[in-house]
Amino acid sequence: MVSKAFIFMFSILYLAGCSSVSIGPIEAGEDSYVISKEPATFSSEEDDLLASILAQANAYCLEKKRHMEVKHLNEYTGFFGNDTKTTLVFACLSEENETYQPIAPVVIAAPVAPIQPNTPAPEPEQPKFFPQEKLTNYAF
Repeated sequence: MVSKAFIFMFSILYLAGCSSVSIGPIEAGEDSYVISKEPATFSSEEDDLLASILAQANAYCLEKKRHMEVKHLNEYTGFFGNDTKTTLVFACLSEENETYQPIAPVVIAAPVAPIQPNTPAPEPEQPKFFPQEKLTNYAF
């Protein structure tokens, strides 16, 4: 009986460590909202934390048929990667809103090949050797 209670208690604690904490979106002013999220204690989710918060904020604004604008973003990584937390303050703006400015489309150009110079590379000079005379080395 004690072992069953121990296994049950251990499994509850294990599952509690695997869940992430997400708060929001919470209204924080006129058309402004806050989302805060931190991953589980022993999770490798922190790389996807920012992407998931931005996707959640964008989905929330799309439900209201508005456009998301990031006002403030705060990422905190604790000691040895523990207590990682990301907080996003964003606004849902309509196209009629005077502060709304659509983002210009991003165009990624193909890399340009390096330009080759027209002048030929100088040819190295051949070393000049003096005419060799018959050398003798007689020690006597």
